[in-house]
Amino acid sequence: MKRLVRFELRKILIRRVWVAMLACLAITLIFFMEYYPSGMNSILAVNKAKPELIAAHLGPVRADLAERYAPSLKLERAEDSIGTDEEKIERIFQQKYASAGYRANLFNSGLNELRAQKMQLESKGEKETYVYKDINKKLTMMERLDPPGFYVTSSWENLFLLISDNPGMLFIGLVLVLALAPLYAGEASYRMDALILSSRYGRRKIVAVKLMAGLIFTVGWVTAFYGVCILLCCLPFGFVGWDAPLNSYYLFGDSPYAMTQLQGFFLQYAIALMGACGLLLLTALISAAFRSSLTSLGFAVAMIILPFITLPGVLGKMLLLFPSKILASRMLIESYKSFNLFNVPVLYLPLSIIFTVILGIVALALIPRAFERRLKV
Repeated sequence: MKRLVRFELRKILIRRVWVAMLACLAITLIFFMEYYPSGMNSILAVNKAKPELIAAHLGPVRADLAERYAPSLKLERAEDSIGTDEEKIERIFQQKYASAGYRANLFNSGLNELRAQKMQLESKGEKETYVYKDINKKLTMMERLDPPGFYVTSSWENLFLLISDNPGMLFIGLVLVLALAPLYAGEASYRMDALILSSRYGRRKIVAVKLMAGLIFTVGWVTAFYGVCILLCCLPFGFVGWDAPLNSYYLFGDSPYAMTQLQGFFLQYAIALMGACGLLLLTALISAAFRSSLTSLGFAVAMIILPFITLPGVLGKMLLLFPSKILASRMLIESYKSFNLFNVPVLYLPLSIIFTVILGIVALALIPRAFERRLKV
């Protein structure tokens, strides 16, 4: 069994797959290098130059300081201003602190608005409606969180922008379909059909071995991509801000999950693994259904492009649960998003897990049949 898995892995890891992986990692390196501080143009540079200034203000926002620095929000972006390093340090600090205060006010205003909506629905006797249940669920989750505070999270922000948004989705997804599209379809071009038909291992065992090899590659690629990204982005700054709350900057200002930046990273990694495994199974099903590797690759690439198409109504909502869309894991946790499931609000993250499990079971049942049917033909 192990020998067969290694054999299938060698067939997956051909030259064009290695080139694609290295190209994705090279582009990632260039992306992060663009955000490295050059002079005093980042809160990360300020943290290195004046760590005592930043350390003294980390945590919940002080209302008096936020109000004092609020006028700086109307000025030009402090990082782009002209002046000595000392002057820029003070401007950047004040503007970032005022921005944190502004986000904290928005957070508290949102809570007050939810409380008012809940009271209004209660006064109308609408406790059994979906709207009330949804508002109550969101309010309960958001009240467990602390308001956004002042933290140095720029490196994590850059990290999440790449790994858990469209760039990460494309890098992970395209490499996977490029490697896995010939998983079964490639047997025709290698003229292995007859060998599989007469194999003493049996067709179903061959199918299982190929899926196992595909799973090892999938987990390995996602892990390598996430691992390289966090090292390139956060290691140069000493992983500063890893323990900051997830809702402490604009990307996650409305996130209902009480997590730190590091916990949020691992959650997104787990979500990406789930989406990648779903994509593996769909790609394997397509590969099992077609004899041509190019045809399989074309349909598999279409699965990556499909989520970029905006569709109305139910179709649009279904696309949100598509495995390649789930690869953009930030969407699942960046804000409160629920679906009406039999008058019960179900969050995006658990619903995506349920959908992926069901999709995986269906695909696992169809892959052997599709492959055997094609061999018979």
